Amino acid sequence: MADNIIKSRILQSARTIAVTATAIPATALVGRSSIVIQNTGSATIYLGSSTVTVANGYPLAAGAAFSIDLGEKVVMYGIVASGTETVKIIEGL
Repeated sequence: MADNIIKSRILQSARTIAVTATAIPATALVGRSSIVIQNTGSATIYLGSSTVTVANGYPLAAGAAFSIDLGEKVVMYGIVASGTETVKIIEGL
């Protein structure tokens, strides 16, 4: 995220991820330029588009974090193999 310096504000939130593709976060920060997602659960979460599955998603292990430069119009999704897990989110503007 070195090219996308946070200039004016951040917004933190939490989201429960289920066995169906779940938007992360529920609603994007208007003007967002970056996002950090931390898996605070005990099982792997898989990240991707609205068609993400446990077979094709990017694995985010329990306790791990993922950061990316991501505009507000791009929606990241997560899914788990079973049950639910929680992620913590920080978006930057």
